[in-house]
Amino acid sequence: MVFFVAAAAAAGLWLLLLAATAAVTRSPSVVPGPATAELREESPALVDLLTGGWRLGDEAAAATLLDLAARGAVQIEEIGPELSLVRPRAPRTPLRPYEKLVHDHVRSLAADGVVATGALAEGSRDLGRWWKSFRKKVIAEAREKGLSRPRWTRVQVAALTAAAAVPAAALGVAVSVTSGSSSDRDGGVGAAVLGFGVLVTLMGRLNGERGTAEGARVAGYWMGVREHLAAGEGFAERPAAAVTIWGRHLAYAAALGLAGRAVASLPIGRPADDRRAWSDYGGMWHAVTVTYPRRFLWGRPPGTIVFSALAAAFFCGFWTWLLGVVGSAVLDWPRSLNLPVAVLAAALTAGVPIYRVLADLAAKEEAEGQIVRLRRFRVGGDDRPRYAYRLALDDGRVREVKAYGITEELWSPLAEGDLVRARVGRRTGWVEAVEVLAGSRHRGAASYDDTGEHLLEAPENLGEVRVFGRAPGPVARRDEEEPGGPSSLVTPADLRRALGVPFGPARAWTGGTPMPPSLAVRSCRYEATGGTPVTVDVHTAAGPRAVFLIALGGLLAREQGRPIPGMGGRAMLYPGVVAARTSQGAFAVHVRSPEGPPPPGALIGLARAVVARAEGRSPVA
Repeated sequence: MVFFVAAAAAAGLWLLLLAATAAVTRSPSVVPGPATAELREESPALVDLLTGGWRLGDEAAAATLLDLAARGAVQIEEIGPELSLVRPRAPRTPLRPYEKLVHDHVRSLAADGVVATGALAEGSRDLGRWWKSFRKKVIAEAREKGLSRPRWTRVQVAALTAAAAVPAAALGVAVSVTSGSSSDRDGGVGAAVLGFGVLVTLMGRLNGERGTAEGARVAGYWMGVREHLAAGEGFAERPAAAVTIWGRHLAYAAALGLAGRAVASLPIGRPADDRRAWSDYGGMWHAVTVTYPRRFLWGRPPGTIVFSALAAAFFCGFWTWLLGVVGSAVLDWPRSLNLPVAVLAAALTAGVPIYRVLADLAAKEEAEGQIVRLRRFRVGGDDRPRYAYRLALDDGRVREVKAYGITEELWSPLAEGDLVRARVGRRTGWVEAVEVLAGSRHRGAASYDDTGEHLLEAPENLGEVRVFGRAPGPVARRDEEEPGGPSSLVTPADLRRALGVPFGPARAWTGGTPMPPSLAVRSCRYEATGGTPVTVDVHTAAGPRAVFLIALGGLLAREQGRPIPGMGGRAMLYPGVVAARTSQGAFAVHVRSPEGPPPPGALIGLARAVVARAEGRSPVA
């Protein structure tokens, strides 16, 4: 009991330290100024940050698009009650980095110079990365103007993290000492790790951006503008096209939370709806309703349907026979009919799905159109999750489509917006083959244009703070100097086959990775030749701790990865990063391109080639 009291006391002291740090670093209070209609120079996105407690809201991107419309960089036209079009124009004045991010996205989606407002959520961009880039660009401007600053310094973060280890360790000791058997004492380590994680998570909830005194004064001014806009004009019901009348006042009303209808109609900062897609196939923008049937007769491989049909037939026949036996004993049902009726019921149960499968195999049909949705759904598995892959195709004839089932190998190289010809089973909803006729015009077109803001320390939680900084990594040498190094695992020929562009020889790499220095990561860099701005960093590590290099992909991509099928759980795929474990150690490959991450199929193929070479097999099938 004494040990638990000590752990509780340590946790209490740490909470006091956390509360004191939070109190010292809180943002200054904002005092609303007098109501006014006069607009200052701050952009709507910056106003959204200042008046939202120094947290950027989802409406900031829509407000930025409205501001671009008010300034002539885009034009918003209302065609009907449910359809408005956005027409990108050449900007009259230079755009801020985050404004350019919005403008580039609209331009990448435009077909024949226009895009439907509802289609602004479409495209091949990684929305999480896009939004993070947008947010950091806005924060960079706020800091440049002296309106905000980081809430906690690295010293404060390191001090709180180190201090959190004390109550966590005390909890672990308390659990170990009070355990009855030696096997139970191992739970002390788990308790310490769990306690440390809880404290760090709590710490992360209080982290973020904070305002300066000047920022609070400017925020107060904009609160006065909000009071004026809320007093009259009815901005809440104004459509986005009303910006042609109300100008920048509608954009600032959106940033201040007063133009709900206009913001809702511009989903530029929201994920695309799974069940409502927008397509321009056929030359005119239109909405397509997508359904994802879950029944066993649709969207499953023919072999799986046949097996399920036979299993269902067996159970149906068995229960029919059993009911017949009961009926013969109670209701004088003819006993001689039990078996024939059971066989007939089983035949009917299996006959329909088997007929559908055979009909699809006998008469192949082709479907041609534009891919409007590529989705995957988890269908089972805790340790090794399994997924069902779906493809929805707009053929221009109907406005409601069923998503087809497809294998991961065919699904991975595709992108929404691709024009394809697919061989499908119309009765079973299964894609057997697919051919890309024309790549999506916005495949990789959503440039993130990180002009330095990607290096900005602007975390939304402490999971994004590098507590220990970046340790300089060792310089990779040429193959003849360092056998088994990164440049001997990944060659320029491998990269050209996977990414489709030529690369020069490996170069020395003097950067660092967010991994412990004791891991002894060796690295090299490849750069594309011919003017293509693509770089590939290859990191390798050996020894029992090399498995930690698999986590590098998550640290670089800031997203959760997924296992690569067929590699025994030894490889993970992230946006732009692939990492794998071999018998010789582990490696991670990081691809950087202004067009965004390469297709998953390219990284998977590269990982298979590198693993094959590391295991002593031929990397080329």
